[in-house]
Amino acid sequence: VSAQGRLDEAISLMREAARLSPENPDVQINLGNALAESGQLEEAVKRYTGVLERYPGHVDTLFNLGTIYRRLRRDGDAEHCFTEVLAKVPDYADAHVSLGLLQADRGDDAAAIAAYRQALKTAATNLPALNNLGSALMRIDQDAEADLHLQRALALFPTDSDALINLGNLRLKQGRVADAQSCYEKAARTDRGAVDGYRNLGKLYRVQGRSGDALENLRMALARMPTNAGTMADIAATCLESGDLARAEEWYQKALAIEPGNATTHRLLGDVLKLTGRYEESARVYEKALSLQADCHAALGGLIHVRQQMSAWNGIEALWASAKRDAIGQPGSGITPFSILSQPTTLAEQLACARAWTQSEVAPFAKARSQLGFDFAGRGARAKKLRVGYLSWDFHQHATSYLIAELFELHDRDRFEIHAYSYGPDDGSAIRARIRDAATGFVDIAKYSHVAAARAIYENRIDILVDLKGYTQGARPQIMALRPAPVQINWLGYPGTMGMEQIDAIIADPFIIPEGAEPAYSERVVRLPDCYQINDRHRQIARAPSRSECGLPDNGFVFCCFNQSYKILPDVFAAWLRILKAVPGSCLWLLETNAWAVKNLRAAAVAQGIAADRIVFAPVRPLDQHLARYCVADLALDTFPYTSHTTGSDALWAGCPLITCAGETFASRVAGSLLHAAAVPELVTHSMADMERLAIELAHAPARLSEIRARLAANRNSCALFDSPRFVRSLEAAYDSLWSDLVVAS
Repeated sequence: VSAQGRLDEAISLMREAARLSPENPDVQINLGNALAESGQLEEAVKRYTGVLERYPGHVDTLFNLGTIYRRLRRDGDAEHCFTEVLAKVPDYADAHVSLGLLQADRGDDAAAIAAYRQALKTAATNLPALNNLGSALMRIDQDAEADLHLQRALALFPTDSDALINLGNLRLKQGRVADAQSCYEKAARTDRGAVDGYRNLGKLYRVQGRSGDALENLRMALARMPTNAGTMADIAATCLESGDLARAEEWYQKALAIEPGNATTHRLLGDVLKLTGRYEESARVYEKALSLQADCHAALGGLIHVRQQMSAWNGIEALWASAKRDAIGQPGSGITPFSILSQPTTLAEQLACARAWTQSEVAPFAKARSQLGFDFAGRGARAKKLRVGYLSWDFHQHATSYLIAELFELHDRDRFEIHAYSYGPDDGSAIRARIRDAATGFVDIAKYSHVAAARAIYENRIDILVDLKGYTQGARPQIMALRPAPVQINWLGYPGTMGMEQIDAIIADPFIIPEGAEPAYSERVVRLPDCYQINDRHRQIARAPSRSECGLPDNGFVFCCFNQSYKILPDVFAAWLRILKAVPGSCLWLLETNAWAVKNLRAAAVAQGIAADRIVFAPVRPLDQHLARYCVADLALDTFPYTSHTTGSDALWAGCPLITCAGETFASRVAGSLLHAAAVPELVTHSMADMERLAIELAHAPARLSEIRARLAANRNSCALFDSPRFVRSLEAAYDSLWSDLVVAS
């Protein structure tokens, strides 16, 4: 009956047999096996232990019991069973394999490999030993030997789905994408491997950016096993990466209904909730993930970022310390390079994090490049025009586009062809149309896979490819990893190193990356003479509103900071509150980013004796109206260590002085670079105490502050920060130099 798939009926018959023959070990063992197969693990344990009470040396029962203990995650009990089996029967190959699996679960691949090798000494054709040995060797980068054992397994058992899946994973790791796909397709055609075969095909297509193909294969897997939570999570991840947040949330919830103890799925659901702005729910889900798995570092990174967005700082220092101690710089930790820029981290830590992220998330694409046939031979002899491509998610209503629009209009078309490759949303905005109209070519690659996008860039013979995103939201560094252009540059959108060997240079300036800081960057540092940031001189400023229209008091000094809330850290806000105390009647004007930050920042102010109405929040407005607010404020204060970037140039463009504190990291020095280029370097400080002191001094010195404002207004059309033609000539000179050094000279 059991062989015919009628398991419940078989168990019923076996129970009756066990009642009639309680002393028969074979009956009890068979019942235990059937119970285990049906998922009734605890009762299976009782049956096996009952047999062992009567027959303590029954090795098959010991082995079966150990297998159940492993499924129950009672690893100590499982190890005791397998060790006892081997003490009685040293050549029990399956027990060696099971011990190896336990050791692999603990992360001890060396011990696992030794156990699998021992199994093969006693049973050279043991399929689980061959498969698991190949998988373990692959994890420690002994790919050649892994290949040998997996090929041996397939020579003995050509349709074994585990071996096919493992070999496919190895081929993918080696960058042999077509071979990996072939292995997965073969596995999908087997009865036992269909689910994993289709799942792996789905994941393969997903990382290539082929969301439609991915979903088709994942649905095939789900049709064969409708309650597979892993497949549901894969569908959710595909929806997430294609921007369908509602469906991603739905599928993650379905997966958790089946597998509520899965920490990774909780973490991924937290990511979705964060992206939809439901920060409080997101924080709870991240905390649940960490309660299930203390080393779920990606959940830790997500929790930190959400807590910073909410200005919910209770225990934040401990979370930062935990991330530094356990996760930053650890490959596979899931801590993103962007997330740590706003934390108190060093240049060395940021480089380590970027390199670790690249190793786990981007490296497979670098290996896949060899299959694409990209060849730059003969490109060294410069044509009349260099073909420059700008790659970004931000060609819509986004801060980067508001900075860069005029660049496309000012490039020297006698010497450069300018192409834009957009993988972000087409919002139909005027700023997108302006960039599209100014570019030589504008290609929407949003629906292209990473490989297809790279191929489009390569076939367009782009000489210099400039990544404007780095690791910020929506980024696709996988395209750069495929190196479709002979020179590749990190510029503007990401304030730090990308840690990728495929990125040749980072555009900086003498202040942003001072002499001696080069070892903290994986890229060649190329310094423009003035400032690394381009600006658009055509940004319009609306009519200045009245104070009452802004919700500000009619009298008193107005400090402002319109940075995102995640940049506001406890020590920065504490300094701002001390400034308010030292300047009676003053108020602090902040951007209203979310309701939790509004509540928490006001509560923090009240706790320090500052009236809640002295913290005023500005709702999001169109850019021209937002810029007009700076005409109302008296002085802009900066965040640290992630300083003002576009918000800094916005303030200076509108004539509002900005005080900053410069640290050692790129992100902490941006506002300082802007102020030097705007010819007001005296507003750059180098400690929070000095920034606090200068803010108080200027608030009490109206004549001095007026002189600075007058200087900003007088210099606006001539200072380096807003001299866009001058900037473009400097950038083009940098492109020429890089082309000569990296391509022509080579």
